[in-house]
Amino acid sequence: MTILYIVGVGRSGSTLLERVLGAQPGWVNAGELNALFSRVSRQDQRCGCGVPFSECPFWTEVGQVAFGGWDEVTDEVARLQPRVVRQRYVPRMMTGAMPADARRELDTYLERHDRLYRAIAEVSGAEVVVDASKSTAQLFALRRIEGLDLRVLNLVRDPRGVASSWSKSDIRKPQSQDGEAMGTYSPHRLAVLWAALQAESSVLGSAATHATRVRYEDLVASPRTTVERALREVGLPPAPGALDHVGASSVELGPSHGVAGSRTRFVHGRIDLRLDDAWHTALPPVSQRVVTAITLPQLLTHGYVGRTPARTRTGAAR
Repeated sequence: MTILYIVGVGRSGSTLLERVLGAQPGWVNAGELNALFSRVSRQDQRCGCGVPFSECPFWTEVGQVAFGGWDEVTDEVARLQPRVVRQRYVPRMMTGAMPADARRELDTYLERHDRLYRAIAEVSGAEVVVDASKSTAQLFALRRIEGLDLRVLNLVRDPRGVASSWSKSDIRKPQSQDGEAMGTYSPHRLAVLWAALQAESSVLGSAATHATRVRYEDLVASPRTTVERALREVGLPPAPGALDHVGASSVELGPSHGVAGSRTRFVHGRIDLRLDDAWHTALPPVSQRVVTAITLPQLLTHGYVGRTPARTRTGAAR
């Protein structure tokens, strides 16, 4: 069993990428598994197949195989998560310098996730599980699971586009049954978070045996080429015909059992990919300057400064 973990900032196209990868034969996309215990199960959010989590036959079987049911483990892991897997705890996970109680709690948390991964693979019959949790703290923790074949894919989007998206206050969680609104971030706070996460992702990538980076802008402009390159670079080259669902400017996706994520989770059939570059006009100029200043080193590294942005296609593909 192999885990392909997508790390990045939300609203960068991770749900789309996760589904594209999981549609390959022998693969399964599980969604944002770090939200499974804390939100998806407790709030009975909708699965990617469209039904509430508690009614989904796939996740019901996964829970039985892994834990004998979700009732006992959900509250336990949801309680442990903020105690052991947070950004502020990344330094101690990197160094291993943590109190004995915290180490025991982290070990319990990781043992539950190890069982979860194995159950997902067993129930789906897949050899590769795609986890789009995105959190670097979660990824630092998962590296402690002995014997876990973990591959890392850093998905990055121009932070000015990310900041514009996170400043919107009218976006509803599509998986929520009560119309709960998604959170918001001010542009300057988002820029700080984006820069910190990219720095941590660089550390993780340099330490990982198999890691790569994908730009959202490249994914929507040349999906087939971009996905093929990424898979080769993480040591999982696609089999012949495995990417037949990926076209030159569109993808063909059926329902899956991924959890959490964006509204793309519930879009099926042919999806035409269009670059979402509305931030050029939607994000106020002063906010653009602030985000640019905070993230400038990585803007240069990732090729977002010094080249003319592709603006020939507009729309959304997240």
